[in-house]
Amino acid sequence: MKFSIFAPGTIGNVSSGFDILGLAIDGLGDTFHFETADAYSIRVSGRDAADIPTDPALNAVTIASEAFYRLFGRRAQPFSVHLERSLPMSGGLGSSAASSVAGALAAARFAKAGPCTDLILQAALDAETVVAGPHLDNIAPCFYGGLTLVQDTEALSVYPIPVAIDLWIVLITPAIKIKTKDARQVLPPTLKTSEWSKQMAHCTTLAVALARGDGKQIAFGLQDTYAEPARASLIPGFHKAQELALAGGAYGFSLSGSGPTCFAVCPTKQVAESVGRALLGVFGPKAQMNIVQPRLKGAEVLS
Repeated sequence: MKFSIFAPGTIGNVSSGFDILGLAIDGLGDTFHFETADAYSIRVSGRDAADIPTDPALNAVTIASEAFYRLFGRRAQPFSVHLERSLPMSGGLGSSAASSVAGALAAARFAKAGPCTDLILQAALDAETVVAGPHLDNIAPCFYGGLTLVQDTEALSVYPIPVAIDLWIVLITPAIKIKTKDARQVLPPTLKTSEWSKQMAHCTTLAVALARGDGKQIAFGLQDTYAEPARASLIPGFHKAQELALAGGAYGFSLSGSGPTCFAVCPTKQVAESVGRALLGVFGPKAQMNIVQPRLKGAEVLS
């Protein structure tokens, strides 16, 4: 039995929605080619291929598969997998979530498990917990597509939010690496009530504005007063890039997840292209820039 799965990249947090909002992106993701085998084997090509572990005990694809079979109560079916990467490792675009979701989906397909969303999500979360941390904000949009709100991680409760506006998103990945665990260490351990209320006002406004298609209020919502101020110092040129993006017509500019990838949300493709050129001027020729749109579909079996 063999088949392929595409798992989209994702923007975790989406600025103000720390650990609860996530957005799937179109045109950028990883493709996994699976085939049954007597033992696990992993081959990797594409972006950052040399940095991806091929030991089944360390790779999120196989960790997620094993987790699924434990939850399903059946002996695991090993496989060979060829991972074609487009997402950066430790880049803030959900590469570990993509591998976790793909591994769990593959296991469900090999097991002919039928509808089992909770098992797939739990297995993917178990793998994500091992390699990055116990967070659903990338897992959920990768699996479901679109914009998702994590209501309760432990209960796997996720609420989809419609995006009722045409958006173009500039992704800029500087030539540096930031591990999620390291980025979490710089976060403030506590917040004043007034500061948290302000953050919640931005997050709530963002969700409602995206659902209503209100560009002006999207700009208000794309302000992060919690993680961004702490993490911006990890990315040389961040504040200059943000200034240029906003001056160029972007609704907002912030970190994708824990970074170093940053994103600018723009009203048109023309604005996005102009902002993208400005961002490359800040981060230099070694930075990678992509212009994408939200993806309504989640991970999918291609064949």
